[in-house]
Amino acid sequence: MTPCKRGETIAVGEQDASCDIEGLLFCMAMAKATILLAGGGTGGHIYPNVAVAERLLEQLDPADWAPHFLLSSRVGDREILTRLGYSFSTSPVKPFPPLSRPWRLFSFFLAWRRAVHEARQLLRENRVAAVVATGGFVSGPAVVAARAGGVPCALVNLDAIPGVANRRLARHGPELFSVYQTSVLPAATRIGLPLRRASVGDGSNTRGQAREALGLDPDKPMLFITGATHGASSIIQTMMTLIGTPEHAALFDGWQVFHQCGTFEPRQIQDAYDRAAIPARVVAYFDQMGRVWQAADLAISRAGAGSVAEAWANCTPTLFLPNPYHRDQHQKHNAQPVIELGGAVMIRDRIDPGANLPELCLALQKLLPNPAELDAMRQALRQSRPPDGAAAVARWVVDQIR
Repeated sequence: MTPCKRGETIAVGEQDASCDIEGLLFCMAMAKATILLAGGGTGGHIYPNVAVAERLLEQLDPADWAPHFLLSSRVGDREILTRLGYSFSTSPVKPFPPLSRPWRLFSFFLAWRRAVHEARQLLRENRVAAVVATGGFVSGPAVVAARAGGVPCALVNLDAIPGVANRRLARHGPELFSVYQTSVLPAATRIGLPLRRASVGDGSNTRGQAREALGLDPDKPMLFITGATHGASSIIQTMMTLIGTPEHAALFDGWQVFHQCGTFEPRQIQDAYDRAAIPARVVAYFDQMGRVWQAADLAISRAGAGSVAEAWANCTPTLFLPNPYHRDQHQKHNAQPVIELGGAVMIRDRIDPGANLPELCLALQKLLPNPAELDAMRQALRQSRPPDGAAAVARWVVDQIR
């Protein structure tokens, strides 16, 4: 007996005696359609796809379809999906090398060819019905393979300034969605950034209740500090310098801190807060981000598209320090809408802690003792929250597979 070939479409109940046990099991597994969610390298490209998967789980029968993620080979990508419990594959694709390092082009093109081949094989063997790509270098092979295989594909642009990968991939004819209005992608449908349910706080809880759920004092205002997935070394070093000086640490009298430090050592940072006598909880990672944003009276954050969207959705006044290492400074543009609304303040990250202190201290001196100003910022955000982008992308997927 010959097993069913991979790639054949055989409905459950139609297998015949020509399939042996191995073939029967394979055919049964393949009866479930797959939605491929491509994006990786950072959590900022992965979590929007997780949000789309959540909305699809709310609309589709899990017996008929399954999400599958395509990630980069970076360890952090695998850790995120393993923690969340979704199935995934990793792509050998690499970021396009900078022009200053042309000797890396050969290895890039070898990895690209292999990645496209593996993506086409993944589409074929998993009966992929639709592809959602959230931009960046991992999305490239998936979009190219989808076009070659005639699989419906959507590209979601997350940043105010589309990256090189998104600008090139848009030429391959995917359905385009964009969180920001941009002349580079004029045909894109505007959506809110896709956010996981865990990224938005429970509206039935007060800030005090949210603080209590975090193990903090429910009656004391809270400052939330985050640098997104990797913690942001310049923000951490600036904060450690600030609280290491008694006159600056005094700014936090009456406040407490929740600090998500990413890949940095939490114990070392916790010790710094303890020495400064500032009540604080330091964690490397916290999955229920909506609870933290909701608990915060003020936040200090990078301005990645995901961080801006979470602050906006949870109506949390924020001091944004855009990543200073990006050549196009797209994080600065990401935060601009909430700055213009009056719901946030932007501070230039000069990388050096000593150079960052004057402007950061000035902002904290203005906001920490001024609850009326924070309330006004929160109200500005509450009146203009963007719609659910994950639901919009999920509706497109459902339209393609039904």
